[in-house]
Amino acid sequence: MNNAELAAKILHAAVGDRDFFWANAHPDLVFEFPYAPWLGTPERVAGAEDTKAYIDQLNQILPGMTFTNVKVMPLMEEGAYLLEYDGACPKLNNYTNKYISIFKFKDGKLILFHEYWNTTAVTRAFNEGDLASLES
Repeated sequence: MNNAELAAKILHAAVGDRDFFWANAHPDLVFEFPYAPWLGTPERVAGAEDTKAYIDQLNQILPGMTFTNVKVMPLMEEGAYLLEYDGACPKLNNYTNKYISIFKFKDGKLILFHEYWNTTAVTRAFNEGDLASLES
């Protein structure tokens, strides 16, 4: 499987098969969410232990989250991909959002998950208490 195919599978595994996700994550994995500080949540989470804790929290807050219409496009930088996709979590106030992410791979493993999303959609679906649990 090439990195473009792997990127789409890893995205789905982040909200599903977390064993697959972590099997394909680099030990130095970094999550970056440039719009997160606006919501009072971490902009950057780094390292295996912290990223595992963060994604576990996300999966608790977003039960049944799914991603659809996933498009994976290679970037000029080797091992880097742009992903565009829709997300939905009907169990949480019918939350929907559009996402743009940059995935980077090192040694065949995901080392960077850099994600942009619509902050208005997040604030409509979540109350302050839900987001506070993601604080670092």
